[in-house]
Amino acid sequence: MRHPQTKVPATVFEASAEERSAYFASGFVLRHDRLNGVFQEAVTALKERTGKHMVVVAGPTGVGKTTLAKRVTDYVYQDLVPDWHEDPACIPCVCVELRMDSQSGFDWKELYRQVLVALNEPLVDHKCNIRTTTDYQKSQVMTGGHITVSRLRTEMEQALKERRTRVLILDELQHLFKHGGGKVEQYYDVLKSISSRTDCAIVGIGTYELCFMMDWSGQMNRVTDYLQFSRYNFGVQSDLQSFFNAYSGLLAHVPMDLDEELLRPDLEYVYIRCCGCVGILKDWIYRAMNRAVNDGADTLEVKHLEATMHPPKALQRIIEEIKEGEASFYQPDIDSLKSEFIGSRGPTPSGQVKVKKAGTSSSRPGTRKPGRDPIHAS
Repeated sequence: MRHPQTKVPATVFEASAEERSAYFASGFVLRHDRLNGVFQEAVTALKERTGKHMVVVAGPTGVGKTTLAKRVTDYVYQDLVPDWHEDPACIPCVCVELRMDSQSGFDWKELYRQVLVALNEPLVDHKCNIRTTTDYQKSQVMTGGHITVSRLRTEMEQALKERRTRVLILDELQHLFKHGGGKVEQYYDVLKSISSRTDCAIVGIGTYELCFMMDWSGQMNRVTDYLQFSRYNFGVQSDLQSFFNAYSGLLAHVPMDLDEELLRPDLEYVYIRCCGCVGILKDWIYRAMNRAVNDGADTLEVKHLEATMHPPKALQRIIEEIKEGEASFYQPDIDSLKSEFIGSRGPTPSGQVKVKKAGTSSSRPGTRKPGRDPIHAS
């Protein structure tokens, strides 16, 4: 039977296996509660970015961070800069995915090139340094050379300003700081400088690894909004209901018949095998659907899910990373801060305690005190 509230167009049910698979992979965006919540936090941070240069969103693998990047992009075009279409040169939002290279240091030149390509900058791969040289006849000629990282950054900043870009989204931001080593704060300062010089907010999205790599110094916290894109918590009733709604919403987009047992699931069984992350759950259902098609089945069954779940050891590692990441977002109680900063007792009222100043004395140096020598009666 099909899902009672199926969202799949009738034509997709009759399409080929490849088309049905492509529809489930990228043909829809599931707007579940956890995604909606962190999206609203990101929007608020972008609206209230006075003195802020960056918004950093961190969460577990497979929680839906790339989907969040797409929603933020749509928001910038539709709400933050609604008149962008009146200026043909305007590109209000740019989203690039940082690459993980094998070299020891991060390739800033490649990042700048990616941004320029996203901004539709012409002849990006043919940019070069132009310098003036003098030949033996004293005539000046222009020669080209390989463009430097500094010059390419200048080109990128100029393009961001000319395109009136308001938001630059850097997906998989942890790849930048993996290469940082002891230069994490320096790399962060580069991003802050780009944001300041172009008046373009930077939204960095990545895994919980960001929390361990970035130096959460006072300066970085002052100019950055840190947001957590967390999993659903099985121990919270509202989260459990939202997780079921997300599960049912994904099944409503499966372009094939469903076993009735899938519509009445053991939520604990499903939850532990996706670690409470909707992105992992969607990928799991996608693999199960393809397994069913390859087996020649017309109905998606529990056995297909069982055959395509992640190995327990992989799930254990994901759970460990989630626990470590959530601990990094722990917020201390304000009373504990008070006790740590000013002590458990309040300040002493002035005038009640007299403090003797060091080095003060009524007598001159070398003058003996009157009571020091005994006086004998004659």
